[in-house]
Amino acid sequence: MTQVKFLIEKDFDFNNPETFVENHILAFFPNEKYNSIEPNVFTCYQHIGQHSACHIDYAKECKEATPEQYADLLAELKGQGYDDLEIINP
Repeated sequence: MTQVKFLIEKDFDFNNPETFVENHILAFFPNEKYNSIEPNVFTCYQHIGQHSACHIDYAKECKEATPEQYADLLAELKGQGYDDLEIINP
């Protein structure tokens, strides 16, 4: 079983640094190291860009997405072969 947490990325609006972009959802895999070189970098997945790296500190800056917000990304992951996901959002 692959654990995944769905997160909403912060907006990079310097006038309002605490805003989040509701359509920037990422799937963060907290038990999937991105590589063996960087200890705090894990695999993530988004609609655009698909698999990439995500530092744990960046993931901590994001907020958790609701099931309604991550439904499309979850469907895409299942279409990519992620059939055994454990969603760890509260």
